[in-house]
Amino acid sequence: MTIAAGTLAATGAAPAVAAAPAPSGTTPAASFVGCASLTSNANGRAQVKNICNKTINATVSVDWFDPDCKSIGAGRSATFTWDSTKGRAEYAYEC
Repeated sequence: MTIAAGTLAATGAAPAVAAAPAPSGTTPAASFVGCASLTSNANGRAQVKNICNKTINATVSVDWFDPDCKSIGAGRSATFTWDSTKGRAEYAYEC
């Protein structure tokens, strides 16, 4: 495994890793899946940045529901809002 990881590092390649949903009330180590990156997170409000060079549709996961998907241009951000009593976003993802 060390040799394989060294080879990937030497070539500039990295294995693809997707963030798994975190249990409610916790913050995952990686707060994005695909090109959608959770950049700001508060009760009832989150900002998602598109970290890729193409337009995507994305949203965030909030406890038991997800706000509607929004189109986000390359390098741009979108703000998602919901009832603040529902808590904070768990992670952002493409939809």
